[in-house]
Amino acid sequence: MKKVVSVVNLKGGVGKTTTAVNIAACWAEMGKKVLLVDMDPQGSASISLGVMNEGNELLEALQKTAGLPVVATELAGLDLVPSGMALATAGMWHADSRGNDILAQCLEQTPGEWDFIIIDCPPSLGFHTMNSLMTCRYVIIPVETSFLGLNGLKQMVSALESFKALNPEIEIEAVIPCRAHRRRRIHWDIMDTLKEMFPRKVSPIIRENVSLAEAPGRGKPVILTDRISNGADDYRLVSLWLDERINGTEDPELNQVRQLISSI
Repeated sequence: MKKVVSVVNLKGGVGKTTTAVNIAACWAEMGKKVLLVDMDPQGSASISLGVMNEGNELLEALQKTAGLPVVATELAGLDLVPSGMALATAGMWHADSRGNDILAQCLEQTPGEWDFIIIDCPPSLGFHTMNSLMTCRYVIIPVETSFLGLNGLKQMVSALESFKALNPEIEIEAVIPCRAHRRRRIHWDIMDTLKEMFPRKVSPIIRENVSLAEAPGRGKPVILTDRISNGADDYRLVSLWLDERINGTEDPELNQVRQLISSI
C-alpha cells in the first residue's frame, strides 16, 4: 500500500496545515519524493507554498475521477496538488458514502512516483476529509497543548474509531503537540495526558515560533524562510521521527541529528 498520510484535526487553529506543509518540505529536504495534496477549499497549504489557485482543476479531476493536477514547487522533490474555494462544492453530487473513495481512484490514475503522499484535510468531517481518510493508512493529528486542544483531540479519535468500519487499515500513526510552551504548567499536564492516551505515538514537540507564523506569508516552508530557527529544527526532528516510524527502520546517522536538535 502506498505511504499515504492524512494530516487531520476537526478543530481549527492547531497547526494542521503548518504541519502538513513543513513535514512535506522536510521529507523533501531529506531526499524523499513527496506529493502534498491540498484537500482544504481554503487552499492554505497551496498558499503556504506560494501557489494561488481557485481549485477548479482539482474539482474537475474529482468530478471525472481522473488524474490529479500536479504542479512542482520551489523545493526540489516536493510536488503539490493545489486547491481553492471551487473545491467547496465537491461532494454536492454525492449524498452518501459511495463517493468516499473518489480521491483514492484519482490518485491511482495520477502519473508520478512519490515516497510519501501527504493530504492536508479541512477542519471538518465532510466529503473532503472522508475521502482523505479512505485514501490513507496513516493518520497524523496535530494538537495544540491546551485544554480545548485536548478536547478536540478526543472528538477526533472518536470520529476515527467509527470510520474504521469503512477503512479497517487506517491507524493513528502520530500525535504532534504543536504551539507548545515548556514553561507553562499546562504544557506538561497535557503532554502527560497525551502520552497516556497514545503510548509511543506522541512525537517531539513543535514549539510556538514566530518563524512558523511568518513563513506562509512568504509562500515558502520554514526551512526555506528561516533555516536556523526553532520552527525549522522542530519540524526536521519530527520528520525524522515520523520517517523512522512509517518505514520501520532506524538510521544510526540520524540519531546524531536527533540528539543535536533535541538539545537546542
